[in-house]
Amino acid sequence: MRRIIAMAGAATAALCVATTPGWAATSSPGASALGSGVVKSKTGSYIVVMKADPLVRSIATKDLGTPRAKQRKAALRASHEAVLRAAGVASSRKTSDYSNALNGFAVRTDLRSADAMAHNPNVALVLPDELRQPTAVRNDDHQGEQGSGAVNGLNAFLGLTGKGDAYASGVTGQGVLVGVIDTGIWPEHPSFADDGTLPPAPKLDSSGRSACAFGNTAWNPNDKPFTCNNKLVGAREFLDTYKANAGLTPHEFDSARDNEGHGTHTASTAAGDANVHASISGVSKGVISGIAPRAQVIAYKALGDGGGFTSDLSAAIDQAVADGVDVINYSIGGGAQTVSGDTIAFLFAADAGVLTAVSAGNSGPGAATIGGPADVPWVTAVGATTHPTFYRGIVKLGNGKSYVGGSVTKGLGRAPMVDAARAGMAGASSPSLCTAGSLDPAKVSGRIVICGRGSNGRIAKSFEVQRAGGVGMVLYNQNDVDNIFTDNFYVPTVMVDKTPGQAILDWANSRPDAEGQLVAGGITTAPFPTPTVAAFSSRGENPTAGDIIKPDISAPGVQVMAGNTPFPSPGSQPAGELFQAIAGTSMSSPVVAGSYALLRQVHPDWSAAAAKSALMTTADTNVRDNDRRSKAGPFAMGSGLAMVGQPRERGSAFQPGLVYDAGLTQYLGFLCAEGPEIFRNPAATCANLAASGVPTTAAGLNYAAIGVEAVPGSTTVTRTLTNVSGRRISVRPSISAPPGYSVKVSPSTLAIAAGDSASFTVAITNTGAAPSGEWRFGSLTWEGGGYSLRSPIAVKGVDIQAPSAVSGSGTSGSTSLSVQFGKRGAYTATPHGLVPATDNPGTIDQDPDQTYPSPDDGAGVKQIPFTLSGVTLAKWSLVLPDPTDLDLYLKGPDGRIIASSTNGGTKEQITLTNPADGTYTMVVHGWAVPAPGTAFDLRSWLVPSTSGGSLAVTSGSPVAAVIGGTTTVGLSWTGLTAGTDYLGVVSHAIDGTPVGSTVVSVTG
Repeated sequence: MRRIIAMAGAATAALCVATTPGWAATSSPGASALGSGVVKSKTGSYIVVMKADPLVRSIATKDLGTPRAKQRKAALRASHEAVLRAAGVASSRKTSDYSNALNGFAVRTDLRSADAMAHNPNVALVLPDELRQPTAVRNDDHQGEQGSGAVNGLNAFLGLTGKGDAYASGVTGQGVLVGVIDTGIWPEHPSFADDGTLPPAPKLDSSGRSACAFGNTAWNPNDKPFTCNNKLVGAREFLDTYKANAGLTPHEFDSARDNEGHGTHTASTAAGDANVHASISGVSKGVISGIAPRAQVIAYKALGDGGGFTSDLSAAIDQAVADGVDVINYSIGGGAQTVSGDTIAFLFAADAGVLTAVSAGNSGPGAATIGGPADVPWVTAVGATTHPTFYRGIVKLGNGKSYVGGSVTKGLGRAPMVDAARAGMAGASSPSLCTAGSLDPAKVSGRIVICGRGSNGRIAKSFEVQRAGGVGMVLYNQNDVDNIFTDNFYVPTVMVDKTPGQAILDWANSRPDAEGQLVAGGITTAPFPTPTVAAFSSRGENPTAGDIIKPDISAPGVQVMAGNTPFPSPGSQPAGELFQAIAGTSMSSPVVAGSYALLRQVHPDWSAAAAKSALMTTADTNVRDNDRRSKAGPFAMGSGLAMVGQPRERGSAFQPGLVYDAGLTQYLGFLCAEGPEIFRNPAATCANLAASGVPTTAAGLNYAAIGVEAVPGSTTVTRTLTNVSGRRISVRPSISAPPGYSVKVSPSTLAIAAGDSASFTVAITNTGAAPSGEWRFGSLTWEGGGYSLRSPIAVKGVDIQAPSAVSGSGTSGSTSLSVQFGKRGAYTATPHGLVPATDNPGTIDQDPDQTYPSPDDGAGVKQIPFTLSGVTLAKWSLVLPDPTDLDLYLKGPDGRIIASSTNGGTKEQITLTNPADGTYTMVVHGWAVPAPGTAFDLRSWLVPSTSGGSLAVTSGSPVAAVIGGTTTVGLSWTGLTAGTDYLGVVSHAIDGTPVGSTVVSVTG
């Protein structure tokens, strides 16, 4: 089941994760403890990644149950125990073992023990365990009778139900196994019924963990036993770390059963049965189907009410690979970070051929809000859009006017209306938002309450209305470009935009006897253009790898009707409902996961990258942004809306003709640029990859989108297309250049035989019209033979490209740095410094509560003032080779904390560029001090903004800068003291305007 298409120009296997002897012992640049690089865990647990390969690197997934595989797994787990013993950590502290897609384990321990394990020669790196969350939009941090007229409306919109479409062609996901990592599943849900016609359930990995984990009535009596079948073939629980760190509440299920509804919704969206009749509060909501209705499902519960730890989530990924899943849906997210437990597990899952859809995040519409693990290139990051199916509600006022909104609740007859702002308890700070405890029952009882979005969750607002005796709610947006949500509210509710909301408020406030009613308006077409990118959907640029355009693609994620749990956690939503129409990139991700299941049925041998390329290059770009007017760009919609098309149609995702393929080796090259901390010896490993022809820049990754976050006048990227059509294809490029740039593709024609690959270059040049620091967008489309493959282009110009830092050694010496220009004018390079390190010694005690600032800091904090005047670079560094863990906090002239360094250990540093003049205070904090009066040394460098020190520019400046031109700046120094560390800066300017700087560090 190793579904990998050969990658043109790939390195040999010896350079793949047989390169793991070069894997790292540092987990983030500049963050270290005792020289190991362990980042301090905020959760009290760590993930230890071993240097030896996981099983999928040498054993096909279908063979992971063989005696050979079991023997190898036992050996890997024995090596985990050996690491624990060597560090003096009890085996009972271990919460998970990984061996399939990740070789390592999770352990609850302290920083010192984590550091000891990081120094073990068999360990690659030690990562802090992180907390991630489901990505449905449940909260707002910013902002009649239903008919049954909608029959598979979402599926029809996606082009799956018509003549010649996927379902009519027999492409329904038959024979494909979809793994859903989430909050669990409600196994009795009609979307997972076994109708007796499905293939036999596949044989799952026979690990020690139950493969059908239901029926723990001792913990929760509502957890009835259930026997898995040919539809829901398995369900496992992975809450080991969660239970050890947080513990389960009595209303949660200590099994794979879902008490949140999120997992049931995502699983039924991706692969729920066809033609399931949905209803809420006894009212029909039409007929729904999963995207891949004949696919089989296995659920992995790795999220509790408080979220999920990456250690548990990584264990679920590891098990899913062993179970032989074809597709994983991961509607889960957190902070973007290239190297984490789940990103590494997904890297090897992709190597094993598993296709993974991941939520892009719900932090939009702000820029650079993509979450993790959606930020890495080996998963498919999915943004959310609207779609035409609209669950309508109508607010009818006593003055005869009506306003359309969204609703899935029952209607409500005439009742008095009240503005929540006028119905607050005495002293309530924000009654207009219907926050908890804000409404006065005397003013609300028996009324329809008009509440504003913001502060608390939408469902929580309805709970407050119900608590205060209200009988209904009108919920209004704070603008007219946000989304309309249709949650299962506690009282009948219609949600509207700001403008109709204001009209409803005006009516309610116009007279004391103002009345209205809420009408359930049926299932209709959305009253505004669709698809539009959801306001909440996270946007690019990618915060961790700007050359990789994210999201990758978009799919419907608003008002998606699918499954629910009838036993939700108290206060989260009303109990007893099996369906819900909710929103989030959590809802759009399983649409893509289901689409991948359809592609996998037709193309079982496609690699994960090939399937991703097929979906991206054939996406529909007719998508608007959340303002419902302007065309969405690639940072909002990715490559476009996922539409698989017809299986027999050239140019569909089923028949893309050509794909941008990539494998593990290329992803390792990407990590050389964006995650070098994963390698123990990045220089040697990446040099080997480069020598074998593997690109070691993010822009060089063979990706189906072209992104360059820094174009200094001109740049060239290379891509490779592989022919998967079974016939010879000849294509020519059609270019839509980003405004202000020219784009040249070479060669101008590609003729590729079946199964072969061909490379091309894309030269992107700033014509002088594109401003620095601004992203511009375009596209490249290869056309011919009935095929059309579109790749978005996103580029950002820079005035200059120069290294951020260079180094040297010796009391006298020289070095150089290369500069490329993105702007015309007179270029000058000016040296500043070098200045020697200044030692600021002191002693410190333990802070009893390890918290700064707090009342008990006492001798656990030392404050050292620094007067900065005319400084271009200020740097502070704290290094002590002992088990002490000190942190740094920097206060600005106004006394506020403006920077901090709180990594594990004492190798902390803070740097300021061009700081304002004033007195700054460096706070040394004793987070973990072994004995009172422990000595420390805070080193500082204050590089002046004037020139004239020991650093000199010897060549390459001044010169006339031309767009795309280059110069090599020579540097020299003399008169340094042997053994002393010096710091300096070279500032770059064009026509006298600063455009960048390079830090120069020299050891005398």
